[in-house]
Amino acid sequence: MINLKLKELSGFIGRVTVVHVVTYFIFGIIFGLLLPKGHIMYAIDEMNVYFRPLSDPFVMSSTLFQLIRGPIIAVGIFSFREKLFKSEYGWLSLWGLLVTLSILAPAGAAPGSIEGFIYTKLPLWYHLGYLPDIMLQTLAFSVLLFTWERKRSKKIAIPLVITFGIIVAILLFSLISGTLTSGV
Repeated sequence: MINLKLKELSGFIGRVTVVHVVTYFIFGIIFGLLLPKGHIMYAIDEMNVYFRPLSDPFVMSSTLFQLIRGPIIAVGIFSFREKLFKSEYGWLSLWGLLVTLSILAPAGAAPGSIEGFIYTKLPLWYHLGYLPDIMLQTLAFSVLLFTWERKRSKKIAIPLVITFGIIVAILLFSLISGTLTSGV
């Protein structure tokens, strides 16, 4: 029984991590290209005190850190998977859970959150500008994960795993070659 649960958990962690890394990377690229300073977080010069610059090695390798965040997300939703993935609109429930608990009402005063609006001096436009990227990424994450969990089809798994592998390989190559750490 315990071995079966561990096997279920490890597979779920893998799927969640793959989907999270792929959507995080793709939406990071899309919004990084759409916005003049690379992301809304750099739209106010004073935020340079709070956010690391885009050229910082931590920021440049942020997708690799999602290899840690993905399993954390998976463990957080694992016990709810039966309810989420058996329901016809489970993707919407998952997205609603992510939007409410991690975007709009996290424990900290993050940009785009209710607490951020209350406790920070950031203007409303900044909070609102922060939301499209993360709302769309979590929506894509919810739909893709829901579809993969429901269908367990190679038509879904293979492209996601290949994309994940390419992303991680590129990032690791960049890290090893010094591209990520040199800011080039």
